[in-house]
Amino acid sequence: MNRAYLVLYPLTVIVNLLPFIPMSMKGILGIIFIIITSMKVNYKNGLIIATLWIVFGFINYTLDINVDYRIPKATMILGSGLYYFIAYYLGKSTESLRRKNKQLKGEIQKRENIENELKKKLTMIQSLMNTIPSPIFFKNLDYRYMGCNPAFEKALGVKEGDLIGKTSYDINDRKSADLLYSMDIQLLESGGEQVYETTIKFADGSLRNIIFNKGIFADEKGNPLGIVGVMTDITDKKQREVLRQKVVEKKREIDEILEHDKMKTEFFSNISHELRTPLNVILGSIQLIDQYITDEAYDKSQDKVKKGTVIMRQNCYRLLRLVNNLIDVSKIDASAFEINLRNCNIVTIVEEITLSVSSYIENRGISLVFDTDIEEKVIPCDDEKIERIMLNLLSNAVKFTPTGGSIFVSIHDRGNSLCINVRDTGIGIPLEKQGEIFERFCQVTDLFSRQHEGSGIGLNLVKNLVEMHGGTITVTSKLGKGTTFTISLPTTTLVEEAMEHKSFEEQHCIERISIEFSDIYSPRQIIS
Repeated sequence: MNRAYLVLYPLTVIVNLLPFIPMSMKGILGIIFIIITSMKVNYKNGLIIATLWIVFGFINYTLDINVDYRIPKATMILGSGLYYFIAYYLGKSTESLRRKNKQLKGEIQKRENIENELKKKLTMIQSLMNTIPSPIFFKNLDYRYMGCNPAFEKALGVKEGDLIGKTSYDINDRKSADLLYSMDIQLLESGGEQVYETTIKFADGSLRNIIFNKGIFADEKGNPLGIVGVMTDITDKKQREVLRQKVVEKKREIDEILEHDKMKTEFFSNISHELRTPLNVILGSIQLIDQYITDEAYDKSQDKVKKGTVIMRQNCYRLLRLVNNLIDVSKIDASAFEINLRNCNIVTIVEEITLSVSSYIENRGISLVFDTDIEEKVIPCDDEKIERIMLNLLSNAVKFTPTGGSIFVSIHDRGNSLCINVRDTGIGIPLEKQGEIFERFCQVTDLFSRQHEGSGIGLNLVKNLVEMHGGTITVTSKLGKGTTFTISLPTTTLVEEAMEHKSFEEQHCIERISIEFSDIYSPRQIIS
């Protein structure tokens, strides 16, 4: 209750007790007092004031205190009812209005609080946007810009005030604008989020690699209002990635060069060994022959002289084999190596080569088995190069197969291709070396611990010869179990030539076999 209006109570009593105030004036004042009390305090106090005025009114009227007019008692009763009606109606209405006003003030205060919070958040978001180094932009449903952050202004060279209302076509080149516009349409049609990469020309004229992350912002009911996007410049990142890849590539090249250099060093060491060993043997044999010749019992030393010439011949073959391989490798590198393809029966060629070395192999206590599932297969090949391939693979098999082991040569027809397998039961090849076995200068065993001769270019030459025939060669091996070399050759024949097969000349064949098997010593060839 407002205490200021309590003064109406004593005023009501005073006014009604003053004899010089006319009764009509008292009636008007009573209505005014009732209205003020009902509206400013409450309807209950209004009813009390109304009751006081009615009571004093009846007293004045009954005692005839300054009564300036006469009315029937029924009218006075109706007037009293009017007092009560005014007090109750105005009081209740005022209280209802007061409650509604209070609620309205609460709602207004709540809205003001929300607006203040929104302003704080907007200020925070704006500050955050201003500090984010990535360009940020907003577009409405008509694909026109609504705003941006300073990073966007700097990147595209346009102020936010000038940007508002413009489209991508106003600030980008035609090609970029077409892409941005089509992606905006796609985003609004499909909803969700959108990520894509493109190039954008910046204000400084540079083309930058940009990733766009875009989404739709909506009202509280979920209705789309526009598009918000963030541009992430990945140009430097891509350049770093390109640089990193170049560094990795350069490192790989350096590693390859170092590895190649290491292999060349080992190769030249091998070559030195390959040259020195037969030369030493030849020199030693010559010295022995000189001694036998000067010996008085020369006639008795002829067998030893013959053995010496055999050893010298074998070591000359070793040198010739090494020189031939080096010459062929040089020709291949210079793209000057040629093969003469003719339609030949490959089965006969491989079989004759295999049988021609059987005595060499069996003399070392190794069995040799030849098998084929076809008797004839005509393919385009160079029979001399096929002979070179087979002799090289067979000499390798003999070199790494101990006494009591076996070597198997087989031919299988695969329709569009022909497979030639050379399998042995030798020492095998370590798994880590199988991927390098066909590389030039590669040695399966270490230079200073190896027990077998070789320069490390034979299998590389074989691989090149096979590939010149349009074929492939692969190796499978288990350490301690043996090794299998598989040659696959195409079977399409040459249309313009009829099949031709040239038989091996026995003496020439023996010489080629002697050359290829020259680094495989027989105990019976060592001079005692």
